[in-house]
Amino acid sequence: MPIQRRRSKPKAKKGKVRNATPNIVDGILFKSKLESYCYEQLKSNGIPFRYEQDSFILVDAFSFPQDSWELGKTKGERVFKKANPFVRPITYKPDFVDPGGKWIIECKGMMTDTFPIRWKLFKRFLTERNLKYDLYMPRNKKQVEETVKLIKSKYESISIRHK
Repeated sequence: MPIQRRRSKPKAKKGKVRNATPNIVDGILFKSKLESYCYEQLKSNGIPFRYEQDSFILVDAFSFPQDSWELGKTKGERVFKKANPFVRPITYKPDFVDPGGKWIIECKGMMTDTFPIRWKLFKRFLTERNLKYDLYMPRNKKQVEETVKLIKSKYESISIRHK
C-alpha cells in the first residue's frame, strides 16, 4: 500500500493574512473583514486611532560574523548555500494604535505560527521601555465590540470625535 503524504496548508503570500478576505472601506484597504469591522466600530464611536501607521523594531538588525549555511534560492532553485551575514530586524506593526499612547488593538482571526513569539517580544519591548499601552486582541466581532466598550469606559476622558 503506498504511503500517503499529508498535504501541508498552502502558504499565504507575503503580506496576506491566511483565510482573510481583504476589503476596502472609506478608500482604505484592510487585510481582513475583522479589521474593517474594528475600523467601523472605532469610527462610529468617535474614538481616534491610527491604522497600521506605527511600526516597532523589536530586535535590531545585526551582522552574524560566522558562516551560516542554509536553504536558499539561486536562479529560482532551492539550494543549500552560505547565507548573507546581514540579519534583518524583527518588527511589529499593530493594526490600531491610540494617538494618545493609551491602547493598541491587534485583530487576530487566525494566528500564524510566528505571531505568538512576535507578540511576546512586543510585550517585552513595551515593558523594557516603560510604554504603558493597554493591549487588546479581539478575535471576532463580539470581542471587537467588547474592546470598544472597554476603551470607552476606561478612557472616558478620551477626546471623542463628533459622529
